[in-house]
Amino acid sequence: MNGRNQRARPLLGTHVRLRHTALIGAITVAAIGLVLVAARIGVLLAPSHWPDMFWLVSVVGALLLITPLVVCVAGHLVLMRRGPRLRPHDLGLTWPNRFPVGLLLWVPSAIVTSALATGATLGLVNTFGGSAPADGSGPSATSSLVAELPPGAALAIAAGMVIVFPLFEEIVCRGMLHGALSRHVAPWAAVVLSALLFSVLHVTPLVMPYVFVLGLWLAWLHRRYESILPAVVLHCCNNALVAALALSAL
Repeated sequence: MNGRNQRARPLLGTHVRLRHTALIGAITVAAIGLVLVAARIGVLLAPSHWPDMFWLVSVVGALLLITPLVVCVAGHLVLMRRGPRLRPHDLGLTWPNRFPVGLLLWVPSAIVTSALATGATLGLVNTFGGSAPADGSGPSATSSLVAELPPGAALAIAAGMVIVFPLFEEIVCRGMLHGALSRHVAPWAAVVLSALLFSVLHVTPLVMPYVFVLGLWLAWLHRRYESILPAVVLHCCNNALVAALALSAL
């Protein structure tokens, strides 16, 4: 056994492989692409008097609620054929190895340090003569979009963002990605690489520093408790705070 594998410490003896994770990632991208294409076709074919808000609610709602379901079903069917059969245990869907009372400290610490990372990034941009993106792609733009929605639609989207997507992202990014990386590289490298890929998936440059630091905390919690459930709690709390800030503008 080479030195690299001797340093690797697989989580829970997981059977998740990197190619499984890449496959699920490809299915996720395809599902999101299909939603966006369907929305585009709908805009072209729909009567001109249909409000833009209808399409915004439809697209965001589909991304938050339908995409995880499609990916989970398609991923399960594909992986059952390609084996080995993955158990909930392999995805981190198991009880923590200890009662996670530390979350009372870790959750606020993770949110504060992630926010500080964003602040430091903005400070560096301003120091070196740059400026924050003004193209409407930052968190304030997201908040303003949600604020324009009818209250019922806003609450439904917020529920998807607070409950459904955190669980889905933790299964894929921590249970699968971090779990698969732990089979090949040292623990610290698995944490950093999974957090880096997690931040890249969020695309928006202004958001990436926040998501990267949050991803470090999420992967660390996964390894500390040998379960994704504490990470799900942190992710839900983080998204709930974002949703609350957005809904407060209603």
